[in-house]
This record gives sequence, structure tokens and C-alpha cells, in this order.
Amino acid sequence: MPQFLRALVSCLVWVACLCDLAAATSAAPKVPSLPAETCPVPDERPEVTYKANIDPKETAATEAWVKEAATLPGWKELLTSPDTETRHCANFLLVTMPAVDRHKVSAATIAENIRLALEARHRFAWAQQVPWPIFLNDVLPYACLDEARDPWRADFLKRFGEMVKDAPSRDAAAKLINAKIQDEVGVKYSTRRRAANQSPSDSMRQGLASCSGLSILLCDAFRSVGIPARIAGVPTWVTVNGNHNWVEVWLGADGAPLPNSEITPMLSLQWQVAWRVTEYNPDAKGWDHAWFMERAAAADPAKPETWIYATSWARTGLTFPMVWNLRSTQVHGVDRTAAYHALAGGRKVPIAPDKTHIALRAYQGDKRVAALVTVTQGTTSQTAMTKGEDKDLNDVTRVEVPAAGGKVTVQCGEVSRTVTPEAGKELTIELRLP
Repeated sequence: MPQFLRALVSCLVWVACLCDLAAATSAAPKVPSLPAETCPVPDERPEVTYKANIDPKETAATEAWVKEAATLPGWKELLTSPDTETRHCANFLLVTMPAVDRHKVSAATIAENIRLALEARHRFAWAQQVPWPIFLNDVLPYACLDEARDPWRADFLKRFGEMVKDAPSRDAAAKLINAKIQDEVGVKYSTRRRAANQSPSDSMRQGLASCSGLSILLCDAFRSVGIPARIAGVPTWVTVNGNHNWVEVWLGADGAPLPNSEITPMLSLQWQVAWRVTEYNPDAKGWDHAWFMERAAAADPAKPETWIYATSWARTGLTFPMVWNLRSTQVHGVDRTAAYHALAGGRKVPIAPDKTHIALRAYQGDKRVAALVTVTQGTTSQTAMTKGEDKDLNDVTRVEVPAAGGKVTVQCGEVSRTVTPEAGKELTIELRLP
């Protein structure tokens, strides 16, 4: 094994060990079918299986790529750099970069990415102390998912580096960025965005992005100043069709910051539990709070399409599912289902067997609007406010009713709809207002 590959072994083994802590029993890989439509909500529930993505053919292709790159101008200089950190970064990206990037992302682009990532790491005291394996896997990468490989580090380091220059800690810096990113980049949530998997520059040109595009923006903003971050998400919820992606930010304790730092199993465990939940439009309650946490806590370990996943740049043996391209195994994943159960004090029953959830949306034309609706069942009525276009499409108002209580009527002004409850089910009602 070449010397520079030996340098990666401890880091890659560390990532694999962390994945083993959370992964379920592997099933035989199966190529899932694509939904008929994936924008903005699939017409069909996505078929997702536990997909092992460590292919012997890909391993052989990686070895061939490593040999080829060692002879290429640009790569050759990076891999033999006298700077230890630069060399380790180049080695890591060389081995872990997706196959589709090998001849598309230039060595010059990789060199600039490494230079800026290390510049941020050394500029902020709290960035210097991020454990080296976490820096490699969750700060250094030049992309999050399968978005276009547009350069973003220089612009984001300038924008967000100035913003956090006086922050006393990673936590404080992350909170500043999370609170101010929308004002800084001028992008808001919209189902009218061009694509789900937009690069930062694409989203900023439009001023619009999906939950995935917004998550890419926030993840890259964190990474630009040396804060580890990754995308997390779910292919579909247990009780209702619809995917969602968000961000996990690493706010753990300092330690093992150098390429040759000792890494112990106890340190690895401590690092694993230091991931905090947030999204582009953060909850006022802070980390680990969001509109989707209750739904995430109901994820079914027996149904991989409902698992909570997080991305990994290094191979893990598991694919991170992207609903716009479910056939892809390009992005590696970590099963985070148990972690989200733990945040809620244990797995939650999504809907009591004697109850029905009525999910409510109101539209005027083709736009969702906030509207006061009345939900009536027999002699009992309750009111609820639907959510507008600024909220995620899956962030819906829900009202719980007895499943055996008879028909339910939802009314707003002169518009009404009636449904029959189904035990243990979630039913969606959409009101079309004048």
C-alpha cells in the first residue's frame, strides 16, 4: 500500500466504526424504482433499501485513479507537498472523491479548496481544535450532495469569516451564521426553485431554493469558517409521503487536531454524540429543535425509506438516498435513526391507533396561504392556522381527532371538505380558496 494511503487508514477506519455504531443489519442491495414525479413531493412513496455501496469494481477503479493522479500535473504537486496538512488533505480527497468528479474537478480546484479550508482552520482558534478526522470528512469536502461543483469557499469565507471573527466558540459562531445566513445570501424557501440539488451560486442567482438547496447553503457556510457540518434527511415520513433535508452541525469538544493525533475509541464515541440538529431557518428554541423532530422520532427501523440519514464524504457502506435520483449511490451515508429516537426520549408512535391526524393546507391559486380553518367532528370544533409559502411544503398544520368520532369537516369561509377518519392514519386536506 502506498505511504499516503496508510496515512488515511486511521481516519477512514474511524468513520466506518462510527457508522457501525448506528447501522442496522445489512440487507441484499436492491436497485430502487424512481417515483413517477419527485418535485416537489413524489406521487409515490420512494422505494429505499439498505444499499451497501462498497463495490469491488469501484475499489479497483479507485486504486487505478490513485496511480493515475500521482502522475498528473497539479495532483502530483499536491500529493508531494512539503506541507503535511496539505498533503493529508490531498490524499483524503483523492481517495474519497466521487468517481464522476475524478476527471471533472481539476487539481487546481482541489488545491484552492484545500488552501481555503486550511486558511479558515488556522484563522479561528475554535476551528484549529476540530479533530482532524472530522475536519477531513465534514469541513474539507468541496460539495455536500450531487450539486454542481461550483466554487464557493472564497466567497463564503469572506462573507461568514467577517461575521464570526469575534465569536468566542464554535457554538457562538454557528449560531451567528444560522441566524444571519438568509439576510446574507438573499435566498428563501420556494417550491418554484429550478432544481432540488442546487449549488450555492445557483440558489443565490435565483433567490430561491428547496430544503435541500437551503441545506447545502447552510452546510457550506458552516464549513467555510471551519465548522464541521453535514446534510441530514429522510426519504419519506412514516405517516405521510414527502421527503425533507436539513443540517447537522458538529459542536463537540476540542481534541486530536493534527494529522498524527492519537484517536481512541472513547474519543470517537464522544465525537459521534456531538452532532446538533438545525436548518436554514432555525427554530427559536435552538439546537435539536425543529418542526420535523416529532416526525423524525417516529422513523421506523424496519423501513429504510423512513430512516434518518446523514452524509459522509468517506465511504461508509451505506448510501445517502436522494429522492431526485434514487438510483445514485454517489453520496455515502450514516444511519442516524437511533440518534433521533434518543433526542425524543425513545421512538415515538406516529399516531395512536384510535386517532387520526388531519393535515391541513390552504391554497389561493397555486400558492399556499396562512388561513384560519375550523375542524368540526360531531358537536366538537377546533380551529387551526395553515402555513404559507415561506414554510417547507411538508411543514403542515395537523389536527388530531378520534378515529371513531365520525366524519370530519374542514371549513374556511365558504370552502369546506369532509373526510372519514381512518384509525392510525394521517389524511391530508387541501382547501382551494377563492
